[in-house]
Amino acid sequence: MSNTIRPTSFDEIMGQDEVVKRLRIMTNGCKNSGQVLPHVLIDGPPGLGKTTISSAIANEMGVNLYTVNAANVRSVKNLMPYLMGMEPRSVLFIDEIHRLPKLVEEFLYPVMEDFRIDMLVENKPESIDIPMFTMVGATTSGGSLSQPFYDRFTIKEHLSFYTPDVLAKLVGSNADKLGLNLTNEEMVEIAKRSKGTPRILNARLQWYKNYIDSYPEEKDIDTIFNSQGIDEHGFDCNDIKYINVLKNNRLNPLGLKSLSGMTGIAMETIENSIEPYMVRMGYVVRTQRGRILGKIN
Repeated sequence: MSNTIRPTSFDEIMGQDEVVKRLRIMTNGCKNSGQVLPHVLIDGPPGLGKTTISSAIANEMGVNLYTVNAANVRSVKNLMPYLMGMEPRSVLFIDEIHRLPKLVEEFLYPVMEDFRIDMLVENKPESIDIPMFTMVGATTSGGSLSQPFYDRFTIKEHLSFYTPDVLAKLVGSNADKLGLNLTNEEMVEIAKRSKGTPRILNARLQWYKNYIDSYPEEKDIDTIFNSQGIDEHGFDCNDIKYINVLKNNRLNPLGLKSLSGMTGIAMETIENSIEPYMVRMGYVVRTQRGRILGKIN
């Protein structure tokens, strides 16, 4: 998401109202009392605002934000500069936290609970106290965290797909920031093609802007997005490939591995990027035997 579009405070965030309300209560209480905000775990499909909410938490608390992607953390050494260099009450945001190595998870237990680093110095155990801070973890797979690690997050929030009405409002707000003048009908049509996801919505808006800059006379939404390979559901080529495989195997439920082999799409992409919205909308049904096609026009 462009920095010119990304919200920076709770007031600017559209959607996820109950999540934002609860986090606002916690941040206000901790800020007023001078306490550190408890550790937060934010779970949900990609593109729903986990990074945005994490940034807003730091801004609402008036503290520094340090960002780490767990995919780049190979060992404890990768986290030490952050843990040793943070200001008190800062927010350490770990994206894709489910990808942390098991040994790093275990190392973080006393860090999160007692704000203490346990390490060996010249083969002797030593403990180092560090400033109190808030860890905010973002994950598309909360169930992948070990139970002891999961339990150390006091605040746990799940982000849901956006409704078409909220997405349409978000289209209008972000379109203004991009200098686009859209009708209500155009806002609704772009929202329908955004798969309930703000990140996708912003990509659609950027395509729309670039297209009409090149073809200012074109007004037909279908034409604009069909030229990008996006259909009326917001499906791209991978989504369509996935749906077509299920259509061609209506009487044969397919497992994740089979779907990956038949579509050429990575299993992680299917499970984390394609299926959550499909299942939520009833386009795909997961059964004990595998995936089958649901109701789709």
